Formats: sequence, structure tokens, C-alpha cells
Amino acid sequence: MKFKLSTAYQELCQSTDKETSLERENRFYAGIIIYFLIAGSIISTVASIFLLHAELNRAITDGFCLVAFAVAFWVSSIFIKMERIKMYFFSAILFALLLFTVSNYYYLIGPSVWTISFLLGVITLIYSKKAMIIIYSISNLIITLFMWNELRNFSDWTSFYIAQTIIILMLFFAFYYVFKITKSRQQVIYDQFDELYISEEKMYSTLLSVGDGVITVGIEGNVQIVNPVAETLTGWTQDAARGLPVESVFKIINEYTREEVKSPIKLVFETEEIVQLANHTLLISRDGTESAVEDTAAPIRDKSGKMIGCILVFRDFSEKKERQKQIEYLSFHDQLTGLYNRRYFEDELSRIDTKRNLPLTIIYADVNGLKIINDAFGHEKGDQLIMMVADSLKAVCRTDDVIARVGGDEFIILLPKIDKASAEILEKRIKETIDQIDIMDIHISVSLGWDTKALESDSALFVLKNAEDLMYQRKIINSDSKRNGIIKAILQTLQNKCPGEEAHSNRVRQLCEKTGKVYQLSDEEINELSILGTLHDIGKIAVDKSILNKAGVLSDSEWAQIKSHPETGFRLLGSTSEFNSLAQDVLAHHEKWDGTGYPKGLKGEAISWKARVIAVADAYDAMTSDRPYRPAYSQEYAINEIRRNAGTQFDPDIAKVFIEQVIGGVS
Repeated sequence: MKFKLSTAYQELCQSTDKETSLERENRFYAGIIIYFLIAGSIISTVASIFLLHAELNRAITDGFCLVAFAVAFWVSSIFIKMERIKMYFFSAILFALLLFTVSNYYYLIGPSVWTISFLLGVITLIYSKKAMIIIYSISNLIITLFMWNELRNFSDWTSFYIAQTIIILMLFFAFYYVFKITKSRQQVIYDQFDELYISEEKMYSTLLSVGDGVITVGIEGNVQIVNPVAETLTGWTQDAARGLPVESVFKIINEYTREEVKSPIKLVFETEEIVQLANHTLLISRDGTESAVEDTAAPIRDKSGKMIGCILVFRDFSEKKERQKQIEYLSFHDQLTGLYNRRYFEDELSRIDTKRNLPLTIIYADVNGLKIINDAFGHEKGDQLIMMVADSLKAVCRTDDVIARVGGDEFIILLPKIDKASAEILEKRIKETIDQIDIMDIHISVSLGWDTKALESDSALFVLKNAEDLMYQRKIINSDSKRNGIIKAILQTLQNKCPGEEAHSNRVRQLCEKTGKVYQLSDEEINELSILGTLHDIGKIAVDKSILNKAGVLSDSEWAQIKSHPETGFRLLGSTSEFNSLAQDVLAHHEKWDGTGYPKGLKGEAISWKARVIAVADAYDAMTSDRPYRPAYSQEYAINEIRRNAGTQFDPDIAKVFIEQVIGGVS
């Protein structure tokens, strides 16, 4: 056995853990006793032969016995692995050694064996084991009885005093080291206590300052610590909750069933594993307030791994849960109308496509004229139109029907257990309801297509495709007349919005007709020019009414709105078959002959002829009519302005013909 006394001593002084201390005590005392026994065997043998003149055989035998005791200590230290058994084995050897000493050396040292017994008692007391003290007491009683009988026969008091002196020195040595070991251990324990106290204070401060609710529970299941966040969520203060069963403080129920949920702390005590709270759990506070919570419960273990309690960490999940609901809602709903979106429709079509939902009807709907409404009145009015259509669909359909907005102006309706006859009736009701919608005095319509899945073997996707195709066929057939009607309605709305516009467009129309006749155009061409005069300012429908009727000077942003009306008019007329040919002329009617006009800056012949005619007629009527920002100019003033700007703003030939032949001015 490799043994270094100084190292064993230092380790023993630093040891406080129960099992570790026992191991180090066994090492230290086994090692020191082995050394003493070997040294004692040598010294006793030499002293017995040369000083006490004992028999050689007996001296050698006694020395050999002491060596045997040393070997017994060494063997037990090596081969006995359990420290408690090793401790009792050492005790047995020590007391056997004590009895051996009494029986073999009493004639030399006499009552000094009492001191030896006391020395071994000191070692026994270090272990502080009840069984060892009993063994020691019995052994000491045997020695006392033995000495009571032999004390009268003892006469070598000189040897007694020598032995007693040596043993007292050894006893002093033992007491000294026991004192040092005890003092060192005590200091280590104090230091560890300070560290533990500081650590606990830090842990407690951490638990109090953490952003989540924290409740710690002892092994018996009663509350120990409730941090401020937990106080707020549970309604229980630290003082009121301490010592109560955790179920009294942390009451949880299922959000949907309203049934009590088993405490996660109980599950931890049962499984000794980390447990997470199930979803849809509500915490009922002391005053009855309910909060959605999420939590984790975990075991608290000591150094040996033994479970000594549980910690519950939880947080208010209400806000996060609400955000999740909003995200989930937005992922399946159209933000504008609140209807389902395409993603939800596709998922729902797969789910609802079952035998028990047959016959399954699918209606495809498309709002007519949405683009024109957006161009004419802005996207706000277009959004309003979509919402009005969505509300109409919801009013007509059943609660269980699935209505989804799958595009800007497209809707799909899933109708489980609706046959063809019922679908025809529903289609009629949808049309009648939407026909009652008008926006800015414009009547709205939708194009509808539908098909029904009657057999389980039919494909729902094929039925959907049939409904979409039928809708587009109907839309193509009716689109031109509907869009043309919307254009006329927009023109009427503009004239209502700005009363002077109707008179202005009529006068420009008449001037255009006269100009066409002067140029000897065909009746069809004159008619086109006349319509162009009526519609040339239709793009002003998108300009704010306050700007059109403003009496003062326009700001840059207001002027920008005014200058956008040719492009708006182009988009509106370009979407119809009846007025499509006039769209380019409306777009160019504010271009100038020298290229300084808008919106494209076209120059000379690049500007369409009809647009050049409109430019002159429009400018003449604007000058000779009252405007919000000024009274009308005289005809002479207007003629002079047209003549002055011929070749720059106006086509010089058209300007000349207009002055001389259309309005009869002097050349």
C-alpha cells in the first residue's frame, strides 16, 4: 500500500463529506498504525533481548505478532472495499492488539496498558460510532479485571514509569493531531457554510429577480419560495403561500373542458423527470382571475443525486397565445374581408371531399369592373366594393359553407350536401343580392360559374375547374356591356361631383363636331370625335373634388393630381371595347405641339390628330367659361391666346382652321 502520511493528514483535515471522511480516516489511521506496529515490533524485540534480557524465542515471537497485526491492517486496507466494513475490521484488529499487549507485556509495563487502552479509545471516539464505543468499553472492562488480579504481583515500577512516559507522549501526540484535525475540519465546515450561505443568497436573489414565475417545493410537496412574478400570477404572497400544499397555490384547469389538470409537480415526484405543462392550460389565481400559462417543472437534487424537492417555472402565456391566434387567423383568412384565403380553401377542399358531404357544389365568382372602380375612385373604393360583395355572400350562404377569397376579385364557395337544383336557386339569390349593391351610384355585378360533384369517383379538382371555366365564359360574354355601362356611370358621377364638367364636356363635344365637319370627316369619324369631346376629362373622377372646385392657386401636389387625369382616363377607356379606340387620344389631349406637354412629352405629328383637336377645343372653352379660380375671358382674348400659342402649344393648322372656320374669328 502506497502511503504518504503528510498527504493523508492534509486530506483528512480538509474532509467534511461523510463517505469521503470515512475513507480518508481509514487510510490515515491504518497507515500510521502500520508504521507504529512495525517500529514497535523492532523496538520491543531489541529492548526485550538487550535491556530486559527476555528469552530470545519469546522476544522474536512477540515482535512477529506485532508485524502480523501490521500485515492484517495492510491486507484489510487493500482488499476490503466497503469503508464501513473496513472501519469495523480495523476496530477488531485494534482491540485484539490491545488484548495481546495486556496479556504479553503486562509483566513489563504494568498499569501502563490502561494508558494504551485510553489512547485507542481516543481513536475510537474520533469515529464516534456507537458500536465501536461499546466494543472499546467491553475490552477496557476486560483489561481492568485482568489488571485487578495482576496488579498485586507487579514489581517492575521502573519499566512502568518508562513505558508510561512513552505512552503519555504518544497520547499527547494523538490528542494534538486529533485537535488539529478537528479544528481544520471545523474551519473547512465554516468556510463551506459561508460559501453555501452566499450561494443560497445568490440563488434566492436570482429566483426573486427572474422574469418568470418561480415556485419551489420541498420533498413533502409544500411551498417554500414564491418569487414576485409568481405572486402576481397566483395572487398568493410568499408569506401566505409558504408551507401550503402546492395545489392550493398553483391551481390549473383545461381551457376547453374546464377540468382540473394534474399538477406537474406531482408528475415530477412520481417520475423524477422534467415535466412540461400541456397546452390549453389556465392558471386560476387566488381572486379567480384566469391566465393562460406555460411551464416546466423539474426535480431538485442534492450532490448524491437524491431528489430533495421540485422547482416550477411558469409564465403568462396569454399575450403570446393571442399573437399565435392572430398569426394562425391571418394564415387562413383574407385580411380585407375576413373570409378564408386560398391556403385554407385548398386544405378544406381536401378535408371536405368525402362521401358524407356529397353532393358537393363549388361556386366560382368574379366581381365585374373592380379594376375600373380602382382606377376611377381609388383602391379604397375598390376595397369597399370587395367587402360589400363578401358581406353579401355571407348573408346568402349557410354558416357551414366555406367562402374564400382566392384572388383580388375572385371568390370560391364550397357547399357540402348541395345538389344542382339547390345550387341554381343559390346562384339566383347571390345575383339578386349583389345586384342591389352600388358604389358611387354604379351598380355592381358578379360573374358566376358552378359545378357539382355527385359521385365519390368524381374529382373535386375537376369540378372546381369546370366552375372556373363556366365563370370565365359568362364573364367574357357580359364583360363589354358591363364595363361600358360602368364608364357611362363614372361619367355621370363626375358630372355630379363637379357640376361645371357636364356643360364643359358638352361644349367641347359641339366644338369637336364642328371641327370634324369643317375637315369634312365621315359621320362615323365625327361621332368618334364627338364622343371623345364628351369623355376627354373622364380621368378627373380620380381627382379630389376639393381640388377640382378650388378657387385659389393649386399646390404642387394638387397640380400633380390634376396632371394625372389623362392617364386615369386612358386606363378606364382602355378596359372597354366600345371606347378602347379613344383611350390613346384621351391620354394625349394635354400634349403640346412643341413637346412640352404631359404625360409623355410627345411632339408634333407624334400626337394623334384627334388629341390635337381636343387640345384646342378644350383650351378655348376653358378660357371662355367661368372657372372657380377666375371669371370667363372674352372670345377675343381666347382667339388671341390660341393664335399666339399656335406652333408651340397647338397644331398651327388646326388652330388656324378652328379660329377662322369653327368659331368664326377674324384672321
